[in-house]
Amino acid sequence: MGKFKSKKNFKNRSKSNGQWTQDRVVGVLKSNEKFFDFYKKQGLVPEEEWEQFVETLKKDLPVSFRIQGCHKDREILCKELEERYIAPIAASGDAGALEPKPLAWYSGAYQTPMSRSEVRAHPTLAALHNFLVTEAELGNVSRQEAVSMIPPLLLKPEAHHHVLDVCAAPGSKTMQLIEMQHETDPNPSGFIIANDVDKKRSYLLCHQVLKRMKSANCVVICEDGALMPNMRMKDDAALRFDRVLCDVICSGDGTMRKNPDIWPKWTPQEGLGLHKLQLSIARKSVQQLKVGGLMVYSTCSMNPMEDEAVVAQLLREGKGSLRLVDAHPRLPGLKASRGVSTWKVFDREMAEYATFADVPKEGPLVRALTESMWPPTEEEAKEMNLQNVMRLLPHQQDTGGFFVALIERVAEDKEEEERRRVEARAPAYKRQKMFKDEPFTFLKKDDERWDDLKSYYGIDESFPYENLFNRLIEGDNARQLFFVNESVKEFILNNMKTLSIQNAGMKMFGRNENKVEKVRYRISQEGVDTLHKYMSKQKMQIPKEDMLILLRAAGKQDDKGQKALVDMEKFEAKEGLRSLKSGSVVLYVDETRPICAWIGQRTAAPYIGKEERIHHLRLLGEDVDSMEAIEKTKRKQKAMEAREAAWAEKAKEEEKAAVKKEGVDVEVEGGDEGEGQQQVKRMKLDESADEELKAEDEN
Repeated sequence: MGKFKSKKNFKNRSKSNGQWTQDRVVGVLKSNEKFFDFYKKQGLVPEEEWEQFVETLKKDLPVSFRIQGCHKDREILCKELEERYIAPIAASGDAGALEPKPLAWYSGAYQTPMSRSEVRAHPTLAALHNFLVTEAELGNVSRQEAVSMIPPLLLKPEAHHHVLDVCAAPGSKTMQLIEMQHETDPNPSGFIIANDVDKKRSYLLCHQVLKRMKSANCVVICEDGALMPNMRMKDDAALRFDRVLCDVICSGDGTMRKNPDIWPKWTPQEGLGLHKLQLSIARKSVQQLKVGGLMVYSTCSMNPMEDEAVVAQLLREGKGSLRLVDAHPRLPGLKASRGVSTWKVFDREMAEYATFADVPKEGPLVRALTESMWPPTEEEAKEMNLQNVMRLLPHQQDTGGFFVALIERVAEDKEEEERRRVEARAPAYKRQKMFKDEPFTFLKKDDERWDDLKSYYGIDESFPYENLFNRLIEGDNARQLFFVNESVKEFILNNMKTLSIQNAGMKMFGRNENKVEKVRYRISQEGVDTLHKYMSKQKMQIPKEDMLILLRAAGKQDDKGQKALVDMEKFEAKEGLRSLKSGSVVLYVDETRPICAWIGQRTAAPYIGKEERIHHLRLLGEDVDSMEAIEKTKRKQKAMEAREAAWAEKAKEEEKAAVKKEGVDVEVEGGDEGEGQQQVKRMKLDESADEELKAEDEN
């Protein structure tokens, strides 16, 4: 381990109290003359605010989070947060511990001036941090940068809307969109398509969004946003969306407060190099919008080349079919600058080009620069109303930097319609598939598996069982059954052959591996909230004390290290429980909070995860601080083991590289190197996924 500790990361430590200065963090100098020169010349920051702008950028990003907007226990969680975790921090008298305070522009969202590392390490905030980790894993809390909460708030999707999130991973904004659709209807008829071009990030979306949100109205796909295939609905009609979120890849200079590595790397080239890609993604995204629909174009960059220049070109190409909506009045309490209609174009070395005609006709700049990077003419600017967009500067409300534009389609573009007709007649875009997508097989009418489930659990005839699907051609061997609403089912059936669909909906049943039970599938906790309302068998209300006994035992193990089972004699409701069939059951104290469990004639056990167990105990009034502290210790241990494994793999790779440099190839110690590397890669993926999900890194 010591072999890989680099001394360069320690040479810049301030000699004052052994702490890092704000200008240097882990060896990164928080200064860049080109960056300062570029933004001074753009005039985006008033001269009298410049020093405050720079000093804020050098500070660590505050922690922000929000309580899920549609959660049935939202009021209880908010009260628990305020009384049990925030109030004690305020009363502690600890000057180094600052309590979270509500955001002025978003009900249910909070922010503390402390950084992520400070919140994680400060003993006074330990209980709060553990609460956030537990509830975030269940989707009840989202630890998300404040400015990244803005786009969904501007879109305000309704329950019946069709919504497209073009660059969705890691999924915090997608979760917000789902929450909003569920706020007015627990079973929305619309759907949300969450897309990401990267396969691994698509897997993150499945974990972050589908598993946590437990919603039947979301689909995760993996496509290039700039080359999105035409999507279809019933009768092969073109699918157009009511809402589109286009949060594109960007240089990320608005994230310097959480990503200090950007400081030394930044040049004007970062924005110039991404402009064409951003425009192509935004152009394709706005084509997906129906008349009357809204699209948000957003970046975590403050650079006009990535922001206003892209929006201006969209409006220019739209020829009156698009309108820029004034976003500022929609979020009272949010401080943001208005957009600009003039800006300067510089190359990597800060040489300015007043017009596109000034660019040398030979050399690399010919390919790097495009006419759309320059500001609109005075006549164009009057029509575009670029002042309606939002630019969030870090010092205005102690946030990261961000840009948001709200665009409405007010009419069809005739040229665009003709392009669509040509595309419809042309062969479908063929992409190289690195992975073969498993097919979606929906249960058919009178499926014998459903007859088995319906009879065993007493499921009402009104349940739409034909919306259950598995991912195997031979359905009888499927280990899981997922559930989607009718519009998602229609979307999958009409687009399965042309889109790379990763997964959809919520897991409702898992294959029963216990040979004692008489039914093929047990109920999954992810789908129990939806399913139990239709059940008349294998469900039962039990006293609160019985539920506490069951949940307390869930975290314990017997002498053999196996999960401890609860003796049925300990339950007040033992006779009623014994009247149920042995196997999968649904138990509840309050019918709005059911849990999945297993019962036999002599014992019982819950079928829920550790975070779910802690959450239910919390809602029943149990003190769970010690349980969360234990889970925190386990997380630390797991992270250390992952780091050690990564260091060991790095040592092997360096040793092998050193030997190859000498012209000799040797077999790396440890057996089958290929298999070992695959295991470490999987471990690294799990670790990076865990870090990304927990940090809510919205780049």
